[in-house]
Amino acid sequence: MTVTKPTGTYKTSVRKPEQLTGYALFAGAGGFSHGIEKAGIRITVASDFSEFAARTHLRNKPNVPFIQKDVRKLTSKELLKASNGIRPDIIVGGPPCQGFSTLGDKLSSDPRNQLFSQFARLVEELQPRFFLMENVKTLTTMYSGSFTKHIVSTFERLGYRVYWSVLDAADFGVPQHRQRVFFFGTRESSVEFNFPSPTHGPERRDPYKTVGEVINDLVEKSDEVPNHIALSHSEKVISRYRLIPEGGRLPPPAELPEEIRRGNFGNTYKRLHRHRPSLTMVPGNNAFPIHPTLNRSLTPREAARIQTFPDNYVFEGDRRNQCILVGNAVPPMLAEIIARTIVIHATSVPSKQDLSKLQETITPVKVISAQSKSSDGGFVDLFAGAGGITVGLERAGWSPLLSVDWNENATATHLHNFSHIPHSHVDLSKLEVREQIVDRFKNKPVAILAGGPPCQGFSIFGKRRFVNTKGYEPHKDERNKLVFAFLDLLKKIQPRWFIMENVPGLASLDEGLFLERLIVEFQAAGYTQCEYRIINAADYGVPQLRKRLLIIGNRTGHIVPWPKKKFFASPKDWQDPYRTVGEVLADLASPNSQDRFTCHVPMKHKPLLVERYKYIPEGEKLEVSKLPDYLTIGYRGSVNNYSGVYKRLHRDRPAFTMVPGHNAFPIHPWLNRALTVREAARIQTFPDTIEFMGSRQEQCIQVGNAFPPLVAEIIGNNIKKAEKNGWFPGHVPKSAYYSLIDRDTD
Repeated sequence: MTVTKPTGTYKTSVRKPEQLTGYALFAGAGGFSHGIEKAGIRITVASDFSEFAARTHLRNKPNVPFIQKDVRKLTSKELLKASNGIRPDIIVGGPPCQGFSTLGDKLSSDPRNQLFSQFARLVEELQPRFFLMENVKTLTTMYSGSFTKHIVSTFERLGYRVYWSVLDAADFGVPQHRQRVFFFGTRESSVEFNFPSPTHGPERRDPYKTVGEVINDLVEKSDEVPNHIALSHSEKVISRYRLIPEGGRLPPPAELPEEIRRGNFGNTYKRLHRHRPSLTMVPGNNAFPIHPTLNRSLTPREAARIQTFPDNYVFEGDRRNQCILVGNAVPPMLAEIIARTIVIHATSVPSKQDLSKLQETITPVKVISAQSKSSDGGFVDLFAGAGGITVGLERAGWSPLLSVDWNENATATHLHNFSHIPHSHVDLSKLEVREQIVDRFKNKPVAILAGGPPCQGFSIFGKRRFVNTKGYEPHKDERNKLVFAFLDLLKKIQPRWFIMENVPGLASLDEGLFLERLIVEFQAAGYTQCEYRIINAADYGVPQLRKRLLIIGNRTGHIVPWPKKKFFASPKDWQDPYRTVGEVLADLASPNSQDRFTCHVPMKHKPLLVERYKYIPEGEKLEVSKLPDYLTIGYRGSVNNYSGVYKRLHRDRPAFTMVPGHNAFPIHPWLNRALTVREAARIQTFPDTIEFMGSRQEQCIQVGNAFPPLVAEIIGNNIKKAEKNGWFPGHVPKSAYYSLIDRDTD
């Protein structure tokens, strides 16, 4: 049960006050914790992954332990040890969800959105009385609020009453319009909680605090004030700034002198007004909004003043990283105001009369649909397997129309997890079956036809060319029949787009001639915009080095919007590294996790196998020469080659490709057993809610054969954006290439 917008007041008695203690996760610059401490809550440990956050914390709060570590690898034991065993009354934090920000790509597929689950994991393990979580406002509305529902239900299952509200910092005395959603959870089930009421603004107690009130005095000051570092702009940029009125923005490009025009200025050319609150402070390309009266962007100190940090709070790192720390912070003043209401809540005891009133205000959490679906046709998933493509495209907002697979265990998995999606358990190699599917979509629009048809035997003729192979017709080769079944359905259903995935080897078979012929056939079917690539899932946030051939085409004339790589094996300073196995498996290692997750039952290995596992270093294969003699003998005699079986993953690297084997996945990075199905599914980016049906071996096959849902979602997002924004050859904005599309596509 959840109170989302509590109303009314209740008489309470007050307990003897005791100082509350808290942990700060995703601490950043420390705005959240600084404000909470001013309200009387003692922070006993803080944590963040950023080196500059750690240095800033050490500079300003040297007596509070700080753990610089990726939260996905952070354990509750480490937090407790750092805090000298003091358990938290409250855990606070703002797990990054950039994919839901209006200033970002608005992509639910951003892996950073999943950091919420790590916040929830630590709350579950540490069991504080309260938690307070902050995030971007857009999270509450995108995809019809599905993420909000997920957050609320997650904490409700952990025993918390959850309240949430969108607050504008300007309404509470911060000189900045900054709308953020706050989630508060409490175990005090009999005590009502109310978020603070606005105090500033029109027809309220006080007027808005303005930019001029907090930064005007800095005009005459320089580096004697910490972090007051002005950016050195080019003369062209300054010329643009001169044209921007106070409180306004740059005129349209057509109205600018030709020598200072640019195609897209985004949100960077906006000037603040001295007599109004600021726009939202966000970290950009080393620049904040433009100063109200000076032709330069704000300094980090001016932005920090607007964020309500005191001048003696110093930010570490170069100017760019100072901007990031300040722009991402929760305003300390707002954090303090919210924390004071939490302290009151923690020390209040309602009367019996008030309890009956309280119950009247409790309503179930609003049921929200999975996401906002496209009404202009949906998608059909052929050879669907465990549903990796289905999960991804549905998350991207495409409506599922039909799923098809011939495997009875995959069908059982579909029926168990996707009861809202029609499913056909049929053999697509049969013409009559395909005709039934075609009839199903006669005169009905289909946006995307997707699938990965099995291709066990592509070629019978080595290096011979199609034109020189007498009597050979690819359509009649039994081993190619499912590929051409896909092509047949594509020709007859005529979706706007298609996505076909397969193993990379298809691209090189017969010196590429099979693929070349296939592309020609797709184009002849009307899909003139048709391209193929071999992609690595690790480049898009999947913690796995998994290469797959993708063929994407459309008959609409749009470009093929191949997604831009966002993760790298050897990243530059501004890039993200490949995601790692340890990030997604850490919470599955404890024995009690086996009771909390489906498909998470370890194999019962024979003692001989377990002993061999102990000799395999993390990230390596077994070296037989290093085994004691008694371990070189198998249960059925001597075993000479372990290379294909005994491989251990490394927690700080991506996994190698998950493939279905003989009922076993690779060896866990630090446990002496093979991965469970759930662990492999995590590496494949399946959500934990998907439960795989059949025997363990069948579950392994489904997970190992699946297309990573995260990659399907990213592709689905890009296709949706291509149609919405009219991305045709020669008409794609630079901003799209900057953040979403690989440059080679136009």
